[in-house]
Amino acid sequence: MSVRNGFLVAAAVGLLCAGCATKQPTPEITRAQTLIEQAEKSGARQYAADQLDSARSNLRLANAAARDGKEAEARARANEAAADAQLAQSRAQSGTAQKAADEVQRGTDVLQREAERTQGLPPALPPTQPAPNQPIP
Repeated sequence: MSVRNGFLVAAAVGLLCAGCATKQPTPEITRAQTLIEQAEKSGARQYAADQLDSARSNLRLANAAARDGKEAEARARANEAAADAQLAQSRAQSGTAQKAADEVQRGTDVLQREAERTQGLPPALPPTQPAPNQPIP
C-alpha cells in the first residue's frame, strides 16, 4: 500500500469515527423541535408568545442535559417543551379562528346594514354583548 493510499484510508476511518461519536438527539428532543417549528408556522409568536418562549427555553435545557449525559432530565425537559409548543399552537389556532369569526361577523353586519338601507327599513339595533362571565339571556 502506498503512503497516499494509507493516508486516504486513515482519513476515511477518522471521518467514520467522528461521525459515530456525534450524539444524535433523543426522539423527544426531535419531537419538541418539530412541534416548536409547527407552532411558529401557525402564528404562535402573535397569539402565544409566552408559551412559545417557554417551549424554546425547555428545549435549550433539554439539549444541555443531553450534552451532559443526563438522559432522564433531557427527556423530561423535551416533553415539557413539546407540551408548551402544543399549547402555543392551539392558542395560535384559536386566535386565528377568532379573528376569522370576527371578520365574518363584520361582513354580516355590513350586509345587514346594506339590506336595511336598500329596503328603506330603520337600522337594526346592534346586539348587546353580555358582560364577561354573565349568562346569556
